[in-house]
Amino acid sequence: MAVDIQALFNKKIKPLKFERSIGLFGATTIGVGALLGAGIYVLIGTAANEAGPSVIFSYILCGFLAFVTTLMYAELSRIIPRSGGGYTYAYDILGSLGGFTTGWFLALGSILASSLYAIGFAEYAVSLTGSELPHYLVRSIAIGITLLITLFNLRPSRETKFNLQNWIVWGNVGILLVLIILSFFFLDVEKAKPVFPHGFGGTLGAISLIYISFFGYQLIANNADEIIEPEKTVPKAMKLSMIIAIAIYALVAIAAIMTVSWKELAESHAPLVLVANKSFGGKGWVIISLGGVLASLGALSSTLVSQSRQSYSMGKDRFFPDAIGKLNEKTKQPQWALITGGVLTSLALASFSLETIAKVTNFSLLLSLLPVSLAMRKLYKNNPAVKPKAKWKRMLPEVSLVINVALLFTMDIFSLALGQQLVIAGALIYFFYSRGREKTGREGLNIVLDEQKRFSFFKQNKILVPMSNPDTQKALLMFSNTLLSKKGGEIVVLAIKNVPGQMDFYEALSEAEETLEVIKRSIEFAKTQNIRLKPIIRASRKISQGIVNVAREEGSDLIIMGFPTEESNFKDTIFNQVLRSAHTDLLVLHLKTDPETFVAEKIGVYIRDTHNLHLMLMCATAVAEKRKARIVLISFLPPDYNRQQKIKADKVLIESLESLKSTALYDIKLNVSDNPVEELIRMSADFDVLIVGKEPRNPGKTIEDSPAFQIVSDAKCTVVMVKTARRFAKR
Repeated sequence: MAVDIQALFNKKIKPLKFERSIGLFGATTIGVGALLGAGIYVLIGTAANEAGPSVIFSYILCGFLAFVTTLMYAELSRIIPRSGGGYTYAYDILGSLGGFTTGWFLALGSILASSLYAIGFAEYAVSLTGSELPHYLVRSIAIGITLLITLFNLRPSRETKFNLQNWIVWGNVGILLVLIILSFFFLDVEKAKPVFPHGFGGTLGAISLIYISFFGYQLIANNADEIIEPEKTVPKAMKLSMIIAIAIYALVAIAAIMTVSWKELAESHAPLVLVANKSFGGKGWVIISLGGVLASLGALSSTLVSQSRQSYSMGKDRFFPDAIGKLNEKTKQPQWALITGGVLTSLALASFSLETIAKVTNFSLLLSLLPVSLAMRKLYKNNPAVKPKAKWKRMLPEVSLVINVALLFTMDIFSLALGQQLVIAGALIYFFYSRGREKTGREGLNIVLDEQKRFSFFKQNKILVPMSNPDTQKALLMFSNTLLSKKGGEIVVLAIKNVPGQMDFYEALSEAEETLEVIKRSIEFAKTQNIRLKPIIRASRKISQGIVNVAREEGSDLIIMGFPTEESNFKDTIFNQVLRSAHTDLLVLHLKTDPETFVAEKIGVYIRDTHNLHLMLMCATAVAEKRKARIVLISFLPPDYNRQQKIKADKVLIESLESLKSTALYDIKLNVSDNPVEELIRMSADFDVLIVGKEPRNPGKTIEDSPAFQIVSDAKCTVVMVKTARRFAKR
């Protein structure tokens, strides 16, 4: 292994971080870019169909309601100035389930919102050409721009990206302001009558459709790790971007409704083109189509980038696959989070209608706000010191919760039915995938000290060997290599740094020189024996749980440990804790000779039943074939045995012979004894290695009372004790 382990270790314990380069203007641009997108260019027609002229009030009321939530987010961003937005707030305060619920629906909402913006870009880009294209070609353009923006944002050059984003976002704002000013010369109040053609219910119904238009402020918080002084800048940027957006939305809605009939707006795929033709003249559609292109492009880019930051945070916390929670070393971008978001957005574009995307997006984003309100309420309750002085600010969690629950109830049955399916899907992912991974992540951190890329479509045999005692290090490696010589695969060498309390894992690893020495010794010895290793150093709150977690994460088939030398308070030893909690086959080696001079000519296998039979015979045949040894199968009958007991013993021995698929020679010893354990300990002097199986757990008895433990402790030769995982145990 031609790798400088010390240099690799020093490199890996310094996690990659985002660079803080975004100021107030840049943060506000992110929010405005996400806010002034498809919400006004695409959805104003759909909303007008729902509310008629009262869509003006829909936008104003929706903006006011969203601003209440904005103030809540601003407070949380001041207290918890880290990337991830609502997900991070809920996770830090509510824990695993609250964090996942928020993050799951935020991720879904952001991906589907990106789909909406991509459709807006395609529709306005097509209108800019003055031609009409089939539906599938418009969707193809939307998919193409999504993938193009994704690739563009993978680039490392931040200055180029932000300059372009600034021109796109503020260019769109400029076009909308010109449209508003010119259209006011053509206002006709009569076009706004009747104000409520579908009643006030239509006005509220439109709010559930356009709520996505007021969601962009949250995306600023997703980028907190890249923003300068986030505790000050993020709250300001949220409020500024919302004020700008609400003002423009309200003015555009007035201009649209009083310039063009609301029914015409409702029938158009690009409703503001109609307003522009009226305000700018016959060529107005060119200018507004350009604005639509810029708006959708800015919103798409802002949302894809910000969504990747939130997904990255969830990946770091292991709710999502590990690759999503990593930054690219060269670009300092969450590469796989960006790519995943772009691909999923493209799949949504290829699969769903505009109406379905809008409704599911609104449901997801609304539902994601509920845990955040509960999180802020809990924060104020548990930490009175962070409560704001203004009484009305203290009421933000409750008011925001009521508002967003009420908005959920304005959604139609189709939206709620789709939302229910997303709730079920999220629950399945959380309970069967994310919860266990997140718990493991909270308990420890793995650093793989190897740069070799390992990938295979086929499962490889893996033996996990936890290391701590230098006296057993060589023996464990040699024995593990002996087993793999029969089955093939690799050895995962593990050294664990115990991390007390709430100490940061990376900080603990920076002080793990002694633990690292264990890995270095293993690697040096492996080189001399040509043993293939995968070295891992882990920071863990509890050493025994760390061993179990690494075995699960690495997909290990077997854990091999040394037998503890100290017998005092045995029930609290790491060995005993792993023995009780591991869900992987376990092998314990008690070497009673020098591993360098170890000789194995005669191997005894104590067969009581078939519980550990397969694993015991695998160990015996591997050692026997490697060392040219003879295997002795040992079984006992009581002095007063009957015919049925003899038949049972014969049956187990016959099954053992059928399983003994080896070139090694063997003997069978069927003895009579009223105390098999003592007899076996006496016989152990005749063997070089004795292999015994750990009995199934016996309630009320400790491991020290078990026959296997007594044999391991008192035998005169090296002993191997095996424990077969329950799922493989043959009873």
